[in-house]
Amino acid sequence: MKILVFFLIFLFFSTSSFAEVQRIISLAPSVTEAIYYLNATDRLVAVSNYCKWPEEIKNKTKVGGMINPSYEKILVLKPDLVVISKDVTPKEVYNRLIELGIKVHVYAPKSLEDISNELIRLGIVIGKEKEAKSIAYEFQKKLRKIRKVFKGQKALFIIWADPLTVAGKTSHINEVMNLLGLTNIAEFSSINIERIIKMNPDIIFFGVGHKSSVSENLILKLKDTNAVKNGKVYYISDKIYHLSPRIIEGIEEMTNKAKTWIK
Repeated sequence: MKILVFFLIFLFFSTSSFAEVQRIISLAPSVTEAIYYLNATDRLVAVSNYCKWPEEIKNKTKVGGMINPSYEKILVLKPDLVVISKDVTPKEVYNRLIELGIKVHVYAPKSLEDISNELIRLGIVIGKEKEAKSIAYEFQKKLRKIRKVFKGQKALFIIWADPLTVAGKTSHINEVMNLLGLTNIAEFSSINIERIIKMNPDIIFFGVGHKSSVSENLILKLKDTNAVKNGKVYYISDKIYHLSPRIIEGIEEMTNKAKTWIK
């Protein structure tokens, strides 16, 4: 009988705790994507200015940037929880939110493998543990199916054309490149044009969101590389940028480029 009473009390408080998390604010695209996969988009009362996907969040209230959100807007919305990304949101923002009496959860995957654990952590916090474990399991299955479709070709992933910013060895995009059998020529996130020409990549990826006259001019400057000479410059969507289950689609985009390469 005592065990039953204890269980009922535990269930009450657990359910109450989860029930409280009905008004969520996301301060990063990766967080918004994770919440979508947990089937909790309806609980989002606001998102950051940089959150563009899924379609149903387009009309959500925007509360500013990932590093400079509007605390006034956040307070007015009376969230039960604000979820930030450790990658992009500075500790000062976290501290300020805590000072304002707002509950904060830090979504902090550092690698592809971390995504599953971070999904489950987030799922537990918002009362979606079952869904989180299911999604995490499916994500791991898909991750295990990734094959080295390239053959060690030298590659460069350009995140931003001006200032020139690339995916270095410590980035998760480098991890993706390794999984696909590519050799990343960039050690760090910054690299100059002379270095790129010297390293002579066989293939260059660009973030599609940055396709512009600036990126086109950069390609002209790299005209002597194998990648440009052989027409192996590809634009990849922002699906590859965010550490959420959606990244699998970005990896598939890069995989499809291997078919073009083989041709």
